[in-house]
Amino acid sequence: MQDAGPPTCLLLAVAAALSSCASGTDSVGDALKARYRRSLIEINDPRTQGRIVSPGTVLILQAAGIPAKKFRVVQANSKSPRFHFRDYARVDVDPDGQITVERGDFTLERGARLIVLNVKVENDRVRLFTHTRAPVGFVDRVAAYGCTEFVFHFNPSALETGDVAIVQGRIESVLALATAN
Repeated sequence: MQDAGPPTCLLLAVAAALSSCASGTDSVGDALKARYRRSLIEINDPRTQGRIVSPGTVLILQAAGIPAKKFRVVQANSKSPRFHFRDYARVDVDPDGQITVERGDFTLERGARLIVLNVKVENDRVRLFTHTRAPVGFVDRVAAYGCTEFVFHFNPSALETGDVAIVQGRIESVLALATAN
């Protein structure tokens, strides 16, 4: 039998050290997910799909002319589950605050209230997936909610340092927190 001596101990020590170290990106992600709490929306009942079932954080749009795509639900057949078809109008916010938008089905005005569906932190960007709190337009004479993905671009070192205040400041220059939901 072979001895599981020093090399195994060294490997275990390295693995333990690596698992106990969270990157700055991870700490920023945790802080943002706590601040921008996810909402749950109705997808199963076609008459009420898109309505908020469990409210999270409400954000107030600080810019005008922001696009949104119609909230859509898909179902493969009558026996399969229904899913939110994640089709968002994309809005990019560069490090200087310049906003670039892609076309959407609706245009949101300054002051529109949005809920958060998801937050993702990547090496050089933070992505907020949002849904309008109320219907914003009509499609085939049916009130429709809007979906927008906000992509905030950062220098990778800005997210690695874990400075949440800088990240939140950039986000909240475009999407302010509502004081009362």
